[in-house]
Amino acid sequence: MEKLRRILDPNKVVLNLAAQRNFDAIRELATVLLQDEVVPDQKHLLAALIRREQQASTGIGKGVAIPHAHEDGIRRQLLAIGISQTGIEFDAIDGQPVHIIALLVTPLKHQKQHMALLAALSQRLQQEEVRQRLLQAADAAEVVEIFTGNPPLG
Repeated sequence: MEKLRRILDPNKVVLNLAAQRNFDAIRELATVLLQDEVVPDQKHLLAALIRREQQASTGIGKGVAIPHAHEDGIRRQLLAIGISQTGIEFDAIDGQPVHIIALLVTPLKHQKQHMALLAALSQRLQQEEVRQRLLQAADAAEVVEIFTGNPPLG
């Protein structure tokens, strides 16, 4: 999980998302990313994330969504994690509400890294134990530990 360790920090974790619908959740999480100086055009990034979600839901099932954008103006990969205890309507493939959102933004020139990060996130979030631990996390630092495998699972 070295890839995730490099781009995830506790300042990019929202433990109690207020949003109840997908676009609101994306906006709420994007706000955390937009505090980062590597996002030169905030409105453009938010529009790209919303546009991607309109094309097809990023709700991959099992209570997980991975909204993402691949944008030219971004200087490096960014990742924000949101947890919702109540669940968010995301039009997920299994029809279930989403409780864990991993919002990923990468520079356009990093196509291979973008795909590798999406795969790593998806793989990590397919694990039932990981999802349960994330929903029970006491703070943002614990969420980062769970994602990065520090300390290791099991």
